[in-house]
Amino acid sequence: MALFSLGKVRSAALTSLGGGVSPIAIDFGVGALKLLQVSEGDAPGLIAAAAIDTPEALWDDHAKRLAFQFQALPRLLKGTGFKGKRAVCAIPAGQMFVKHMQFPRADNVSLDELVREGVPAALNCVPDALILRHFPVEGACTPGSGQSGGTGVKQEVICMAAAREFVQRVMGAIRDAKLECVGIHPECVATLKAFEHINRRAGDQQTATMYIDMAAGTSKVYIAHATTLVFAKTIQFGGNEMDMCVARALDLNLVEARRLRLSASVLVPEAARPQGMAAPGATAIGAAGRSVKADGTLTEGDGSTATAEDRRVSGSAPGLTQQVNDQPEAEVAPPEFDLTDALDTLTDEASMCLRYYEAMFPGRKVEKAILFGGEARHRGLCQHVAKKLRLPAHVADPLARMARTGSEPVRGVDFTTPQPGWTIPFGLALCPTEL
Repeated sequence: MALFSLGKVRSAALTSLGGGVSPIAIDFGVGALKLLQVSEGDAPGLIAAAAIDTPEALWDDHAKRLAFQFQALPRLLKGTGFKGKRAVCAIPAGQMFVKHMQFPRADNVSLDELVREGVPAALNCVPDALILRHFPVEGACTPGSGQSGGTGVKQEVICMAAAREFVQRVMGAIRDAKLECVGIHPECVATLKAFEHINRRAGDQQTATMYIDMAAGTSKVYIAHATTLVFAKTIQFGGNEMDMCVARALDLNLVEARRLRLSASVLVPEAARPQGMAAPGATAIGAAGRSVKADGTLTEGDGSTATAEDRRVSGSAPGLTQQVNDQPEAEVAPPEFDLTDALDTLTDEASMCLRYYEAMFPGRKVEKAILFGGEARHRGLCQHVAKKLRLPAHVADPLARMARTGSEPVRGVDFTTPQPGWTIPFGLALCPTEL
């Protein structure tokens, strides 16, 4: 994996000043700006978290949204309990070119050089305008490789590119917030890092897992063999498109449509916690004293009967719910704003991703799907996607793995309910620093 022009010079001085805490992870998401910091180690613990929602008027104006988030970053950091000055961030999917490309195998030309020439040509721009990253897909069936794959005349490569000017703006915003940027990663890297703990066995390299990030602006599909990325695609469909469908069906503005859609949704249950880890106060109490039951429904009362053991889902890895189709069935949406036709955009594209993978690796199948992102909080939506893809699927909430007392400084987010939309910042906090 090469990241050109940004280098990989790690500062030992900055590392020693970290004091056992991760860098501050910054996620410039469409729906919200999120900050997260955890303690380092196999069992990460919460240090601090903060979020600010994107103003509704900026949902469809990405330039103004980013300007708002860049200005909000210093204010969000202030007084929230974050430690140190190191920071890592992700390049938003909307600002990242992602494409599978094939390059000839040549002994006298490196793959790095082929990517440096091929990606700018595909985008019709000069090489210096881009910062590139690439992921070779080893073992893929390409022209001349036969059915066994991996030895063809061409090499399958996942290529990613971001505009250098945009990356410089991001780094400038981080500097203006008095932080030192020590890592910039594509979202796929943060995703695989967030799920590294479930892919540590020797046999996991033979397991193909599909990760679907269902966010507000876009959806992303990744397929990995354990922690090795072998497929990536960005789908131009997200929660905003669903809101527009509701608005058209009921003649509402987007703000009203979103509130109506979310109020009609049934939440997924909480994810499994590591054995022996109690939740803060042993009970998750939501608004109006409602507690979250194992099936994801809310009950009235003080929630005193909910215990740490209730939060563990038999057979699920820490940070994952039970299979979504084993949970009580929920509707995607009420009949007055049926979303099933609109969701075909997502499920048809995801199905094509599966077929592309099977063409690269004949005889292999994706074994399961892991759903995350803010829209993955909604059980009916996740069940619909799992059924269309015909895959066993779990919803991810990596923060369920995170030790916390309940007294940590948190602003703008409720960690007593499932938060699959925090997968990217959680993974970022665990990523290596490389600047």
